[in-house]
Amino acid sequence: MKFRLQNIIFFISFLLLLGYSCSTTKYVPDNELLLDVATVKVDAKDVSFFDLEPYVKQKANFKTFEIFKLPLFMYNLSGKDSTKWYNRALKRGGEPPVLYDSTQVEPTVVTLERIMNNKGYLQAQVEPKIIEKDKKAKVIYDVKSGAASNIESYKINISDTVFDAGIINKSFPLRRRRATTSDSTRVSLNRYLSRGNLLKEGDRFDLDLLDEERNRVTSILRRNGYMAFNKEYIGFVADTIDKENKVDLELIIYPFTQRIGNNDVTEVPHRQYYVDGIDIYVDYDPIADGDINHYQATDTVTRGKYRIFYGARGRYIKPFVILENCYIQPQSLYNENQVSTTYNSLSQLHILKNINIKYEEYLEGDSTKLRCIITAVPDKRQGISAEIEGTNSAGFFGVGASLGYVHRNAFKGSELFNAKLRGSYEAVTPNFSSFRDNYFEIGGETSLTFPRFLFPFLSHDLRRRLRASTQVVSSYTYQRRPNYFTRTVFSTGVKYIWENRTNNTVRHTLDLIEISYAHIPRLDPRFESTLSPNAKLYSFTDQFIVSTGYTYYKTNAVAPGLIGSNRRNNRSTYSLRASVETAGNALALVAALAKIERDPETGSRKIFDTFFAQYVRGNLDYSKSIRIDDKNALAWRLGGGIAYAYGNNKQVPFEKRFFSGGANSVRGWAARELGPGAFYRADANFNDQSGDLRFDANIEYRSKVFWKLELATFVDAGNIWTIRGSDRQDKGEFKVDSFYKQIAYAWGLGIRLDLEFVIIRLDCGWKVYNPADIPVYRTDASGYQVVDGYQSKWSILKPLNFRENTAWHIAVGYPF
Repeated sequence: MKFRLQNIIFFISFLLLLGYSCSTTKYVPDNELLLDVATVKVDAKDVSFFDLEPYVKQKANFKTFEIFKLPLFMYNLSGKDSTKWYNRALKRGGEPPVLYDSTQVEPTVVTLERIMNNKGYLQAQVEPKIIEKDKKAKVIYDVKSGAASNIESYKINISDTVFDAGIINKSFPLRRRRATTSDSTRVSLNRYLSRGNLLKEGDRFDLDLLDEERNRVTSILRRNGYMAFNKEYIGFVADTIDKENKVDLELIIYPFTQRIGNNDVTEVPHRQYYVDGIDIYVDYDPIADGDINHYQATDTVTRGKYRIFYGARGRYIKPFVILENCYIQPQSLYNENQVSTTYNSLSQLHILKNINIKYEEYLEGDSTKLRCIITAVPDKRQGISAEIEGTNSAGFFGVGASLGYVHRNAFKGSELFNAKLRGSYEAVTPNFSSFRDNYFEIGGETSLTFPRFLFPFLSHDLRRRLRASTQVVSSYTYQRRPNYFTRTVFSTGVKYIWENRTNNTVRHTLDLIEISYAHIPRLDPRFESTLSPNAKLYSFTDQFIVSTGYTYYKTNAVAPGLIGSNRRNNRSTYSLRASVETAGNALALVAALAKIERDPETGSRKIFDTFFAQYVRGNLDYSKSIRIDDKNALAWRLGGGIAYAYGNNKQVPFEKRFFSGGANSVRGWAARELGPGAFYRADANFNDQSGDLRFDANIEYRSKVFWKLELATFVDAGNIWTIRGSDRQDKGEFKVDSFYKQIAYAWGLGIRLDLEFVIIRLDCGWKVYNPADIPVYRTDASGYQVVDGYQSKWSILKPLNFRENTAWHIAVGYPF
């Protein structure tokens, strides 16, 4: 008791000392105030704090997790003696107190009122409320929005002083929705520009929406030859006379401003530009070659109005590859979409880099013609890489190394060839130097990626619309896991990856065929004795897996990091991944046609005297990240999966089953240590803790601290279940009336190092609810150990059992 009392006294003293040293006003000078709070309150339902907070001129010290000011806390931990290194380190890592500046209040009021006016609240007023107490100041900007002004009507009316009369009176083709390409109507320019407008009757008079409408009209014109046009030539006339909170809008376009002489300008109609010829220089170094007109070509290929110039490397890339990725059409109007598509498409070719597209303008009769010049610098054809890394598989630490080779132009078509040799060694015993007793793996893989579809019967138009690649992949792995098995796995396959060139938010992956052959030369007798007949037959014997799969992935994120971003609103990003995989159907058909008899003991057929797997497997995951402010975000994920064996199998092969726990699942458990269901065995192995059903739910609060460090707090839930129960997985079967009681819960804290190109994270998870039925034993009258109930599933009630209730995870990247 005395020892515990001393600890309590020490702990309380430490907290008092810490509280004194970390007073938030410790470094606030006399006659100054700490800016404790600077926030915005707004009564408009369609305008939030997040819309207005960035315009507050002076912000208070940053709050980690929106709860406490950790950077200021660190700064205040420092002493005033700057000669001591730890004081300097704390001040550099922390954040000095923000001193209240009264001169920043009025500019903030003016800015907030202007922003509200821009959002359609023309009578908005902002009243600042300042509360001073205990050397602290709270500033609350109370925004009274008033009534919103709405758009009553909107029209586009282009005069003949802006465009040539021939353009004004021209009939533009307008394709109907859900109609064939030939099914179109002809409309005037005004109707053509009005089609799909963003300003509707009843919309709020929001200048941001007006700006988007300017961008839309500008894009239409720049796709129809008006290369020199930009949105600054577009304005709006707003009529509010005799209207209460209503606005009549008219879009106007100003004439083109042309300079004449040194200082004079004149206004003329906008003109269209026609692309005449396209010159492509695929081996151009601006530093070495100088002016493009002095370029010394060693070879020239002409295809109509296209000319491809080769330099010192000769015809190192085939002309058809360049032309397939050039979308700029000669003898047609300038189209900015064709320019961006060409740039992106050529940039996807691994052998090319530094793509540049420019135009030279000249007059030919009454038309303005363009010479398109595309230049590219070749990348290095070959490269070698070497990597050494630490590994951590299911809590076992080790070391891994790999040696890689890459060729970026294998067959002169920008085909990417990769070859990698890798090996790893993990200490699964206390003696790291005992090679015989520790885990060892060595293997290699090769891949060949073609930057196009290699598939017959696809139309040329379809190939042009899609950004596609074809991959041929092969790998071989030798694994030796002492006390379990020795295994070799050979796999090979072909896959297609594609996305629409005009919409890269959706990506499709088709694993056309993947063939895998697993050979088990050695199975430890003790491990073998723990396997059920189905587990041994379908997971730990020689087996063929011939599968086909498809993955659909969609996201609106265009930038990684704590707060991703999307095209219109960077407050929220999401990703959806759905996949389905099936195996064994083709082999089952072959076996049936060949009238191969079923094995009398197992009831399964063999191909080449080897069993083959037959199953279907599906996965679905959805995640979302919501920005709270510049340094805080809330992210969550829901996911699930199912794998079902049929036909030639009664159990899904081990490598295709699900597991729970680990750095990307329920982080209160190590990898492969949770489930299935309420299953528990003291002698359980990794095969026992696999299942056919998966459920994951995670929520995580992420907060930047200082420099490149982030903190996170999270809550995880999930488990796995079996479809067909077995003696080795008692209480692991999925049942509708009890599965919800078997969902595990964990919470924890994490620290992340954001190096921009990679994120390294360390998470510590604590069990909250453990669904496993862990028995409690007692000794009966005969001296035998018998079950006397089960331990409480609420692990949170035993916070001091760190060894049992805590799991550490080191990983790369965010968990979802």
